[in-house]
Amino acid sequence: MAHGAGALRGAGVRELDVVRAIGGLLPPAPGEVLVPVGDDCAAVRLGGTVWVAAADMLVEGHHFLGGLAAPEDVGYKAVAVNVSDVAAMGGVPRFVLCSGGAPEAEAVLRCFRGVAEACAAFGAYPLGGDTTRAGALTVDVAILGEVPGGRPVLRSGAVPGDLLAVTGELGAAAAGLLALRRGEGGFGRLVGRHLRPEPRVREGLEAALLGAHAMIDLSDGLATDAGHLCERSGVGCRIDLRRLPVSGEVRRLAEAAGEDAEVLAATGGEDYELLVAAPEGTLRELARRLSVPLTVVGEVVEGGGVSFHRGGEPVEGLAGWDHFRA
Repeated sequence: MAHGAGALRGAGVRELDVVRAIGGLLPPAPGEVLVPVGDDCAAVRLGGTVWVAAADMLVEGHHFLGGLAAPEDVGYKAVAVNVSDVAAMGGVPRFVLCSGGAPEAEAVLRCFRGVAEACAAFGAYPLGGDTTRAGALTVDVAILGEVPGGRPVLRSGAVPGDLLAVTGELGAAAAGLLALRRGEGGFGRLVGRHLRPEPRVREGLEAALLGAHAMIDLSDGLATDAGHLCERSGVGCRIDLRRLPVSGEVRRLAEAAGEDAEVLAATGGEDYELLVAAPEGTLRELARRLSVPLTVVGEVVEGGGVSFHRGGEPVEGLAGWDHFRA
């Protein structure tokens, strides 16, 4: 039964609760809608082509701090995070709409310069949008992507026995934010991963073409996003913190800040890597085709929820980002 809007009160409300409640307000989907609310993107079939659609918003003071991120970086990142959603469905970005506001017109223009730069980098065409005056820099991007194989990869296809693998590295974006906040020099690559993410479009497309069972992009942190995948698939998973791909740079910075590097990698968020659930053979072939590392970090099991362990010992209480709890 859907929650009514009046039921969402109090500090314990999660972002997922809000999404579920919104889904309960929607009418039955028309026939063109293949995937409604609840995945990285919605999917529709139009004119024989499968399209995926998503939208994401960045708000100053919540998603970024104005003194640490230039407007150009904010605009670039707003496009990149939407491209990452498309990648998680096995799609390629095609068209973007962008709306933005700020206290000053110059900040809006600078933000849109970043949007245009990102669209050029990722092969998406900017169709337009809207601008307005706002109390803080805010940018909202909507994206349309095409699914070349015609079969979007959902969060709901994982089965017990699948292995879980992540592309690239984890913890780099969170470490980059730590470096910015602490004024640490010498970590420019990590800062770049925070300010200008690299969505894994080719990696998502290859995973889809190979028949990956489920996929999600790691925007809110592995601890949270693995939970989303498990919930939608009706399964559980076990993840070994020691297997997370954490670079020496991240470990050095985490140590300097008094952080546990592997916990940071599991909870920090904004890496925009892909978490893929698939049989071992599929992942082996995927790794062969990719130019970025693909690391097996755990396995899908019967039951529900995400359990972390390190050296055989359980690690409790790990959670990623939640917009209504942070």
